[in-house]
Parts: sequence; structure tokens; C-alpha cells
Amino acid sequence: MLHVWRFQKYQDSRVDSGVTNSMSILCGLMVCAGILFFAGCDQANDPISTDSSSQLVDPAQQEKPTQTGDPVNGEEPEQPDVPVIPEVPNQPDTPVNGEEPDQPDVPTVPEAPTQPDTPVQPGEPVMIELTGAAALSTYLGSLPENTADTPYRIKVNGIDLTQTTKSGDTLRTLYDALTRYVSLDLSGCTGENLPNITSSTAPGKAYLVSLTLPDTVITIGVNAFSGCTDLTSVNMPQVTTIIHSAFSNLAKLTSVYMPQVQILENDTKSSDGVFYKCVALEAVSMPKIQSIGRDSFYGCSSLISITMGAVPPALEGINIFKGTKPLLALYVPADAVTAYQDTDKTNWTDDLKQKIKPLP
Repeated sequence: MLHVWRFQKYQDSRVDSGVTNSMSILCGLMVCAGILFFAGCDQANDPISTDSSSQLVDPAQQEKPTQTGDPVNGEEPEQPDVPVIPEVPNQPDTPVNGEEPDQPDVPTVPEAPTQPDTPVQPGEPVMIELTGAAALSTYLGSLPENTADTPYRIKVNGIDLTQTTKSGDTLRTLYDALTRYVSLDLSGCTGENLPNITSSTAPGKAYLVSLTLPDTVITIGVNAFSGCTDLTSVNMPQVTTIIHSAFSNLAKLTSVYMPQVQILENDTKSSDGVFYKCVALEAVSMPKIQSIGRDSFYGCSSLISITMGAVPPALEGINIFKGTKPLLALYVPADAVTAYQDTDKTNWTDDLKQKIKPLP
């Protein structure tokens, strides 16, 4: 019985041992298979390094078609031509550390063409200087016709304005030379007393628009400028005496400069006053006036102010200021107001005394 159990035990141990050995063998085989598997993978990934021509060539190492840009024999491949990009204007550098960037060059602006001289405006032509009435006549004859609004500015020298004969250059020959509207500067002429010249004998007077007399002239005669229908201003810096009708009926006369005038004379009842019916005349200054003749400002409907001196002048008539504006002001030095208001000279009426006002 005992032998039978031992035998059975032995058989069982052999079976167990066989199983164990079988398992060991199987595990060993599996390990070997794994090693071979990974070895094969390493061989597939790593090229075989050998000088033998019989070695296998990795498919990855087989010659491939040459691609553009691939290096050949260690050389840098030729790069394809890069398309030309239009040049971009230089941009100012980016400021670094707070510094101001360089500003781009400012393009050169083409130089503007030279502009022609500003044309002379109507009424302001260039002053032309001539000598003698003949030169004046020739020059005016070469000019186009104009209007009183666009007079030619001319300075005339060398005329004795006092002479009355036609043997030389006189005020009369000067008038005869006028065939275009002019602003005359006669400051280069001579003479003391301007003679009586009527418009009926000198129709050229109508072309006179403005006038400057020389310092030598101290007396203006009868009708000297009566008939100068477009005359607007007169500058007579040294004239002391003006005879009746000298500027009568000049509807466009607006300005007279006579700082030295002392006498506006009218000693006849049949003649017009010095500025008779000068309807555009607005203001007159005569600070040295001593005597005002009859009708001197009669009908001067625009006259609003007359400036006189410290001594009340003699009034030679009652109609001197007739037809002027009701609000006509007679301006005198402030310290002379009382003298005017208290004067007992003839024709200084209470109405006139009420118009006395001190100079501003």
C-alpha cells in the first residue's frame, strides 16, 4: 500500500515537473522570439554600415530624383529666381530708446513759375513825368481813350502857369493838351497867380480829374478851374487867396486842401462864390482864414463841417452858408469858442454862433 502511494506521488511529481519544464521552455521561446523581433526592427531602421557591396541597401537610402533645392555632393543648391518686388520708399527708422527717428527726405517741390507783375489797378496807373505842354499832348495822343474813373497819372514840369499868352507853355496851353482824363501833378511848374481861363475857350478843362499845384502859386484867379466838371480833388499847399468863381459849379469836387488860404474873395454881386454849388463837397479846413466872400459855400448841400482858426473871420454877406446842411458844424480851437460866440463882426448871426463847436 505504501508502495502504491509513493508511486502515485512520484507520478504526480513528474507530471508537475513536466509541466514546469514545458512552461519554462515556452517562456524561453517567447523571450527569444521577442529578441529576434526587436533585433529585426533595429536592423530595418538602422542602415548596415559596411564596405561590402553585398550588403543590403536600405530603401530609404536608394537614390531619389534630384529635387530643386536639394544639396548635391555637399554643395548648396541653386535657389530659384525670386520675383522682383517693387522698391518700397524708405520708411523712417523706428525710434530707439526715445530718440526721434530720421525723417524721410522731403520731395523737392518744383519751383513755381514766376508770376507776372501785379497789373496796375484802374485809377492807379504809374506816374509818368513829362516836360512841357507839347510833350503832354503827344503822350496823351498815343494813349487809348479812358474814363474819369481811370485817369492817367502825369507829372508835368517846366510850365509857367502865370503867363496868359500862347507864345509859350501856359495854363491855357496845358488845358489845350488835355485829350484824355488825367490826374495832374504840377508841383514842378512855376508861377504865382493863375489867370482867368473860361471853359468856353479851354474845353480841355473837362479832362482834369485831380490837381496838385506848385508851392509857388499863391493866388487862384477867376474861373481858373470853373468848368472842370470831373475835378474831384485839389491840393493847393501855399495858396492864400482864391477869387470868386474859381471852383464854382463843380458837382464832383469832394476834397480841397488849402492850409494857408486867408481870403475867399467875392467883391461883386453878379459873380458866383468861390465854391458855389459844389454839391459833393463835405468838409473844408481853412485854419488861417480871415475873410469869406459872399456866396462862397452857397448851395454846398453835402457840406457838414468847416474848420477855422482862432480868430473869427469877416463874413462878406449873409448867404455864405445858405443851402448847406442844417447840422453844419463850424469847428474852432477849444480856447476860441468864447471868442466866436461873443464876436460882434458883421453877419455873425445867433444861428451861426450856435453851430460853433470845439475841435475834437
